[in-house]
Amino acid sequence: MKKIFLSFLFTLCFYPLLTEAQIVETDKIYTYEMLTENLIDFSQAYPNLITYKSLTTTPKGRDLWAVKMGEGNTSILIHGAHHAREWMTSTLIMKMIETYADAYKKNLSVEGFSPSILNEVSIWFVPMVNPDGVTLQQYGLDAFPSDLHPKLIKMNKGSLNFKRWKANLNGIDLNRQYPANWENLKGVQKKPSYQFYKGREPIEAEEVNALVDFTREIKPEIAVSYHSTGNVLFWGYHQWGLTHTTEFTKDYYTIAEKVSELTGYKLEEPASYQQGGGYTDWFIQEFEKPALTIEIGSLIKENSLPLDAFPDIWKRNKMIGLFLAECANRHLN
Repeated sequence: MKKIFLSFLFTLCFYPLLTEAQIVETDKIYTYEMLTENLIDFSQAYPNLITYKSLTTTPKGRDLWAVKMGEGNTSILIHGAHHAREWMTSTLIMKMIETYADAYKKNLSVEGFSPSILNEVSIWFVPMVNPDGVTLQQYGLDAFPSDLHPKLIKMNKGSLNFKRWKANLNGIDLNRQYPANWENLKGVQKKPSYQFYKGREPIEAEEVNALVDFTREIKPEIAVSYHSTGNVLFWGYHQWGLTHTTEFTKDYYTIAEKVSELTGYKLEEPASYQQGGGYTDWFIQEFEKPALTIEIGSLIKENSLPLDAFPDIWKRNKMIGLFLAECANRHLN
């Protein structure tokens, strides 16, 4: 009888810990293989809430995964890791997916925001836009066939250290590939490189082409592009002619201001020379809807964020998907 009581007491005390979301390992370098395995785990753990599909495959056969939560016709889109060394944005997004699913299943809020909004609004996530680039940055040359090594080393300016790698495997900076003031981009490389090469023409890269097509397919009300360094929240697109007098811009600014308040990131409108070629620039120009670029961590020169930065990043961002889903729902109703 005593053993039964102790067993019951153990279960009662530790049950909440055992049922917390714990699939995504945030204290490790988060790889494409881990992400893919976690998606399978999610679909099995939450079959009525989470579905996923491949938007395309990269030149080296890695899938560009898109994940859907919810059943609403209205949607928002959140994506990360356009840049290879910014893979911690993938960790953040995958932890967000797991946390929202767990909270929905248990009918619990996330920092005061209810996951029941997923009954009205679907959140689409593209956690890793640049899986080939991420793999090169994390593993180096050993992850790819030897016949590619000379080309990769040349694009990396002769260095065998790929920790600074930002581009895709073809040396194209994916967030300088979108058709918004692309022809006037400043500070770009003229040849394929580990960073800052905008390509020969917009939407040249397969990863960007797939994300553009997908965005046009789902037509999200709000888009978020997660990037890695600067602890700043960018809004607006000067080249498109946004002014603070338009009704759209007022609503847009209100959303951006609230996200800044929730996260603690400084809200900025990029200078004109910083604009163009990016996903959010293109999204605002094409859809005339709000888009935010969120730089999640401190400024790190040509490297990925350290693993010990994640707890603070998670604390800042964990509720943002649910908040923006509520914004999309209020806007349409």
